[in-house]
Amino acid sequence: MSILFENIGTLLTLHPLAKEKRGHSVKESDLGILKDAWLFCEQGKVSAFGTGAVSDFIKKRAQDKRDLENAYVMPGLVDSHTHAIFGGNRYSEFVQRLNGSSYQEIAASGGGIRSTMNATRSASDEDLIQTTLHHIADFQKRGVCTVEIKTGYGLSVEQELRLARLLKNIESQTRSHIVKTCLALHDLSPEYKRSEDYINALRNELLPVLIKENLVSFIDAFIEKGYYAPQQVETFLLAAKKSGLGIRLHADEFSNAEGTKYAALWGAASADHLQCASQEDAKALARSQTVATLLPGTSLYTGIPFTDARMFLKAGCAVAVASDFNPGSSYVKSLAQVASLAAIHCHLKSWEAIAGVTYVPAISLGLKGRKGAIHEGYDADFLVYKMKGMEEWLADMGQTLPDEVWIHAEKVQ
Repeated sequence: MSILFENIGTLLTLHPLAKEKRGHSVKESDLGILKDAWLFCEQGKVSAFGTGAVSDFIKKRAQDKRDLENAYVMPGLVDSHTHAIFGGNRYSEFVQRLNGSSYQEIAASGGGIRSTMNATRSASDEDLIQTTLHHIADFQKRGVCTVEIKTGYGLSVEQELRLARLLKNIESQTRSHIVKTCLALHDLSPEYKRSEDYINALRNELLPVLIKENLVSFIDAFIEKGYYAPQQVETFLLAAKKSGLGIRLHADEFSNAEGTKYAALWGAASADHLQCASQEDAKALARSQTVATLLPGTSLYTGIPFTDARMFLKAGCAVAVASDFNPGSSYVKSLAQVASLAAIHCHLKSWEAIAGVTYVPAISLGLKGRKGAIHEGYDADFLVYKMKGMEEWLADMGQTLPDEVWIHAEKVQ
């Protein structure tokens, strides 16, 4: 099927970044903004785009034509860090924080990750599938066309494998592109007295099945004091990498636990949070080409400082922005809202914020050349708004839903 979209008031493409295959040093001109534009899609891919009159050749090839009535069109959003598969809720923790409790205090009293682990283990497979599909649908109607989803609320070999298999089932039931990550190292497992015994079980029992059944693309770990140290998880993560999986890391959220340093050393695809990372850590990330992923929703929810993006940008890092959607510390489903928050509180320029929720996170997910831009050969994932352009989009802070959401040139919203 081929479709010609005409009468686009403003088309934001990011095609300069896609053309150069570059995620760092983003400039305003990299937005690739075209006025009075058109977009031609074939077989679910972007075939051509431009401004002014459409050639007769393309007009003849188009099987369908759509008048977008002077709309603003931009690439579909890419959310590269979510915890969208879980049971239960932790609404009460929001009030606990308002009343003065910290993240660590709530976790120590039986809340936090362990609370969700219990609810997730108790939930039926069908409940987890339907709840996760509901979250994905919510992301989609807010403009997210690609979403990474982590396991991590199972915290045993059996339960983490269960969640990974459920994600594979969920992936087949949505038109959103799902990237699956195993976060078995989210917290300590209650079945093991020593974390080393749990990690050995993950390496010897879980990892071979993940590989054999092709269940995930990445392995993640929560590097933080009171959870995991880099030296504890190194053998497991490097075994996963040797088997063809990528590494993502929760790094230096509450303290500098060397997560950012080791993300660079291990060549991780992404290091996420980074509130307590140092300038030297940022320089190491830039040398390793690990994407620095900011999660401002977590700072908004927990009151911890926002990550300063300028330090990472100055070092030469590619910087992404993600929602960190989870039941406790960032119950935020609007990546558009998170982009505006990142611009305000993490000190991103407007063009950096937009690249941070489109092209750059696609790089971190191994989707360079497919997602995050409107460029020849890319998947035709894009959003249509009755807006004037990106200035209005950022100022709106995610309040206005896209009028249309297209994935692989199919209208899904």
